Amino acid sequence: MTIKDFLKLLTRKIKKKVKDFIYDEFGGNLVEYALLIGFGLFIFFLLVSIVLSMMDWTAGQSNEFFEVAEGME
Repeated sequence: MTIKDFLKLLTRKIKKKVKDFIYDEFGGNLVEYALLIGFGLFIFFLLVSIVLSMMDWTAGQSNEFFEVAEGME
């Protein structure tokens, strides 16, 4: 088998696999799962950012309280 024959065989296999993947019904499930995972990650990072901003706000409020408490003395 020459290199030319090997490359032809390889390209036929790749074309067949790509064609099978495109026409396969299970490819849609892969896209749906990817979208669900992406949406889940988006919601997760959104919630984490909200919690972190709340923690930052409470830390700022406690610092202001202690500044006011020191001013009363």
